[in-house]
Order: sequence, then C-alpha cells, then structure tokens
Amino acid sequence: MALPPVHHHTGLETSGGATRVARLLLEGLGRYEVDASLSFELAERADVMAIPPEDFGARLPEGAVAHVHCTGDWPALLGAIPTGAKVVVTLHDCELFTGGCPYPLDCPIAEDGCASPCPRNFPDADALRKRKLAEIQRLDPVLAAPSRWLARLAKTHLLRPVRVIPNGIPWPADLRAKAEARKLLGIHPAARVALFAAHGGMNAAYKSGDTWQELWERLKKALPDLVCFAVGGDREERRDDFILWPYVDRDKLALLMGASDVLLYPTRADNHSLVVLEAMAAGLPVVAYAVGGIPEQIVDRMTGMLVPPGDREQFVAAALSVLSSRSLVRQMGQEAFLSGRRKFSVERMIGDYARLYASL
Repeated sequence: MALPPVHHHTGLETSGGATRVARLLLEGLGRYEVDASLSFELAERADVMAIPPEDFGARLPEGAVAHVHCTGDWPALLGAIPTGAKVVVTLHDCELFTGGCPYPLDCPIAEDGCASPCPRNFPDADALRKRKLAEIQRLDPVLAAPSRWLARLAKTHLLRPVRVIPNGIPWPADLRAKAEARKLLGIHPAARVALFAAHGGMNAAYKSGDTWQELWERLKKALPDLVCFAVGGDREERRDDFILWPYVDRDKLALLMGASDVLLYPTRADNHSLVVLEAMAAGLPVVAYAVGGIPEQIVDRMTGMLVPPGDREQFVAAALSVLSSRSLVRQMGQEAFLSGRRKFSVERMIGDYARLYASL
C-alpha cells in the first residue's frame, strides 16, 4: 500500500507508554518503506529531535502526517499545526478532552464537563478543555484510541468518531521456563511469587501504589512462602519478603515476570496498559480492578481475575485463588500468552496504523 511520510511526536524521550508505542511504530513502519521520524518535547540526548509544542507546526516535515501521541501543552501544539494538515492523534489517556486530568475518575467531566472550581485544582480547567475542543474542530484530525472504553469517552466529549486500535508489543515465540528465570534471579524454585509493577512504584497514585504493601501483608498471612516484588519506584529495599526494586529496563522486567506467578495490578484508572500486555507475553496471569480498558485485555477467570474497582477484600481473595493453585497459574498463564499473541502483537498494531495512514 502507498503510505505518506509520518512524523510521530511525543512528550518524554525515555519513559511512558505513549513514547514506547511511538517508537514501536517508528521501527515497524520500515517494512512499509515509510519515511518516518520522531520528535520529543523533553529529550535527554543531543542526537534526538526536540521540538517545543509551540514550534511543532513550523518544524513538521513537508507533506508528512503529524501523528501526535502526547504533549505537555495540547493547545500550544495543536494551535501550531496549520489548518489543512493531515493529523492523527492517538489518545493514550483522557487529557485531550479534560481540563488537565489524565483520568477524571469521579469528576463530573464524565457527564457534563469540568466542575468549577476544579476539584483537583487545575487552573481554568473548563476554559482549557474548550480551547482543546476548538483546535480539534479546526484541524479535523483522525482520532485513535487503544481501548473501546476510551474511544467512547472521547467520542462523547470531542464530538467526532474515534477509531479503536489496541496497543501491541513484540511477542516472544515461546514462553521462558519459570525455573530458568528463577535461577537467574536467585529465587527458590518452590516459592510463590507475586509482582506489582508501575512507573512510580509505591508512589504511583493511579496504580494504588499506596496499597501495595497492605495487600501483600494480607496475602502473606495466608501464604507464608509468598515472596513479592514491587517494581518501578526510586529505591531498592527489602522488607522481609517484600522486595522493592527501582525502575528496571524491559529485559529485566520480562525476566522478573517470567519468574513470577501473578501480576497484581490494582489500578484505579487505565486505558490499555502495556504492563498488562508484557505480563501476558510472559505467560503471567493478572489480577486487576475492572476499570477503563483493562477488561478488554484480561478475560476474567481465563487469563486472569477481574475485581470490582477499589474492592480490596475481593482483590485479595482473587489473588489468593490464583496463587493457591499452581495448575491455575500455568493454565491462565498459557491462555494469556496464546490469546495475547493473537490480539496484541506489534505486527497487528503496525498494520492497523498503516491502513489508517493509507486512508489519508
């Protein structure tokens, strides 16, 4: 198929799901011989393209599709793009149609716009939301969202159609042997191992990081041989069998997932989590609150367990039901690996976006 040149733009160079998706698309579009490029607003290396939001339009390669993933200033970035440009926006959270919240949770934005004053203290929240909407109406971009949940919300507030293109990641050909992964990490072969993982670790508000240790302590009472890793914070520490790890690279996280029995993911809000996909690619069942797009990733009682949002009692009970049965861990993990490979491969995601670009 004939595809136009594509320029991807995101906020941070080194972290975040939006940046990873942009990088995966940049790499994968090579097979379609697409002239693709990528810029950031905050770059840590001198050899990458750094473009402030207000300069984006002037530095957009001529004739290129502007594919925007995230920004620190939506009105400035959108306002810098000339009318008539070909624009694709992937919504990785809700910020494009809120007054500043990545996820509004119980905010009235879900029904009738921003509350005044903003309960989360974003300044001029409703005015900001209206400025974003005006730019969307002017540019008439193609909108995409990784989950049907976010697509429905965006369609309601941005008053236009939203295509659903689920996230995808590279999928291994086979599952790594758990015994091998545990040997490399020095974990006893007979231990039961649970894993929490989120950027920010126990300070990750949307991921309920402040509840991780309490949840583990309740699980530990029922399963004395339980070991738990909490990954993604800013320090390394051991509290009995509760082990805190700072942010680790993707290979190390995949190794740890391969050694674990379950990913505990008590997220309060989410779109289409790459951490969940990485767990599935490692053959790891996931126990999570049924929020946002998570039920579009996890099939309850087949690839993991879904729990009513915020219900810690049921979360602990669901985690215990998985951790107490090694056969259930194997069965759910195998199904997660196989179903995820069918639905969430990076090749499928790249193909979906390639067809979107071709339609322009």
